[in-house]
Amino acid sequence: MEQDNLQLDNQNEVSLVETFFHYLSYWKLFVISVIACLVLVGAYLFYTTPTYRVTSRILINDNTKNQNSMDFNAFQDLGIITPTTNLGNEVEVLNSKSLMRSVVDSLNLNISYFESRGIRRRQEIYRNTPVFVSIGKDVKPGSFTIEKADTNTFSIHSGRDNFSQVVKFGDEVASPWGLLSLRENPFGRASFPITVVVSDPTDDNTLPVLNVTTQKGNSSSVAELSVLTSNPDKGKDILNTLIAIYNQNAISDKNYVANNTIAFINSRLDATVKELGTAETDVEQYKKQKGITDLGAQGQILLASSSQYGQKINDAEIQLSILLDLKSFLSQVSNTGNLLPANVGLTDPTILSLINTYNTTLLEKQRQTAGMNDNMPIVAEYNKRIAQIKDDLLKGISFAESTSRATLRDLRKQEGMYLGQTANLTTQEKESRELMRQQTIKEQLFIYLLQKKEDTSLSLATATPNAKVIDEASLFGKVSPKTSILLLAALILGLVLPIVFVYTKDLFDTKVHTKDEVIRTVKAPFLGEIPDVKDNKDAFPVLKVRSGVAEKFRIIISNLGFMTGGLTTKVISVTSSSPAEGKSFFARNLALSLATNGKKTLLIDLDIRRSELLKVLNLETQHGSVYFLSNPSATLSEIIQPSKYHKNLDIIPVKIYPPNPAELLESGRLKTLFEEAGALYEYLIVDTAPVGLVADAYAINKFVTNTIFVIREGTTYKQALHDIQEIYKEKKLNNLTCILNAVPATGRYGYNYGYGTYKQSYYTEG
Repeated sequence: MEQDNLQLDNQNEVSLVETFFHYLSYWKLFVISVIACLVLVGAYLFYTTPTYRVTSRILINDNTKNQNSMDFNAFQDLGIITPTTNLGNEVEVLNSKSLMRSVVDSLNLNISYFESRGIRRRQEIYRNTPVFVSIGKDVKPGSFTIEKADTNTFSIHSGRDNFSQVVKFGDEVASPWGLLSLRENPFGRASFPITVVVSDPTDDNTLPVLNVTTQKGNSSSVAELSVLTSNPDKGKDILNTLIAIYNQNAISDKNYVANNTIAFINSRLDATVKELGTAETDVEQYKKQKGITDLGAQGQILLASSSQYGQKINDAEIQLSILLDLKSFLSQVSNTGNLLPANVGLTDPTILSLINTYNTTLLEKQRQTAGMNDNMPIVAEYNKRIAQIKDDLLKGISFAESTSRATLRDLRKQEGMYLGQTANLTTQEKESRELMRQQTIKEQLFIYLLQKKEDTSLSLATATPNAKVIDEASLFGKVSPKTSILLLAALILGLVLPIVFVYTKDLFDTKVHTKDEVIRTVKAPFLGEIPDVKDNKDAFPVLKVRSGVAEKFRIIISNLGFMTGGLTTKVISVTSSSPAEGKSFFARNLALSLATNGKKTLLIDLDIRRSELLKVLNLETQHGSVYFLSNPSATLSEIIQPSKYHKNLDIIPVKIYPPNPAELLESGRLKTLFEEAGALYEYLIVDTAPVGLVADAYAINKFVTNTIFVIREGTTYKQALHDIQEIYKEKKLNNLTCILNAVPATGRYGYNYGYGTYKQSYYTEG
């Protein structure tokens, strides 16, 4: 069992080595394939515009994580209402098309500049362009070329749009792309001509694609921004500008409430100034009319008791006035969608909470529904929420108004009790006191509004951006094409394609090519291989005794000696499966090789159906083998022709072709031929007809000691090997052996022969 396994391993090893050298014999194809693939990839890399990835990292201020309620209340008390932000919403804002469109408009990215570098690809030059192009509002997509005509003169032309114009710096020219003008770029290093591509600024498909990634499952608020671009400088500008605009928008959102509060306070200040002026005028005129210069000490003492309630009445009236103003503000249709003033002096915590909720919801709606139609579901949902909050706020204001009025009634009642004790005061003193109270109320309201205006202005100055830049925009690396990967893929493809080609070729190849294919199927002894002879006119290449062909025949004769044993006369039949496999060539050269080895040899041509021996050797004879078989009175000496090639070689050719070849070979004359010839010669080499076509070889087989089956490389079908094995297995031909003929001079591995010497090598080209 171990021996069988060892033999199997050796067969597999030889098979792998044989397969390797079989594919290696196509080394030229491999070289051509690899070079072609590398050239194609090189051309692709040469003409493909590379794409780079530019990245930046920012820290987003997440209010839901890092802002406690104490800080928020402190800022609210100062009039700073900071909209609530979280990482998920800010990522969506960063990814919004409206933000990227602002970047494109800011950098004028809808106009791109390219420089053609010889036969190479177009290269975007971005800020290196020697001139900048400005186009008016009505921009139409297209492209054109700018060439330098003179120092300050340039030619703009486009064959596609049939446009050509010579312009100077500052000139406005009507073009198919809009009203355009040129200005010089003092930092531009690119050379003319340049190609300008104008894209549609309203087309979202032309916007740069931003990728925002965050660390999932982490409390970090760090986001990485990246953009793919053909020009790294352009990518850096896009990211830096996008972050700047994003922060500016965030600051604007934070200041939106404060600005609206200031506007509301200013409008109230204007009205309060007028009311205060009127109250002061009324007091002054009243005192002049009544001649009042000072109130009596008694009146001051009596009124002092009611001053505390007077102050409370003042506070309650201020609260009621603010509530009425807010109610009026909410009721006006023109104020729909506007933010409510967040810090105007209200003390009711419920109203303050509802105002804050109302403002926060409005801000969130503006950010999340920017650019959406009113009929979209998310807009309708926000409108519903805002209306509900507004309704709750109006109800709260109405309730607070009722409470304030009831409080005022109670306070005035208490104040009346003290004032009743001043009945002895003059009517003038009472009227004067009432006028002064109105003046004081307006004055306190004016001072209060001024203070809140200052507090709200402070919130504008302390607004901070949402994003802090951790890493500025920088080049991360080239995304495509991946040079090393493509070159490796080209190398692999260059090796795989020939393998696939050879494998497919072998898969559909039905012809025999190697010795291994023969011995794997045919178990008969294999005598050797005959190299392919290029010179078809040379009938006996074995005459070149130091040639590879002669050496191969000597090896075959040596191997044949082990098969023939000690027989006095060896009758060797040479056959094949079909014509044109070199049967006759092998038979005559085998015969001559035996003759040169000192063996008396007779070459008998019994291919009486289609023989070419007479023509190939240019023999002149009157009789041949057919004459001897058909004429009982014919003698052997009449048909034997001495060979001019060697004294030990004689030949019996075929002179004529009989109409009954099968009957002749079955006659007793064939036995006579072999008996008489066997007595004179040591070797009888018989050239027979192919066994795959006729049965002549089987008729001759009873006189034959050994049979050599000729298999031709590239001619014999693989299916024929199974027929040969069947013949050998059933012993239809005596002592069957095989040779492989016409083996190409380029060896797989083994021995390759030259004319002077031979050497062992694994792969040579003969």
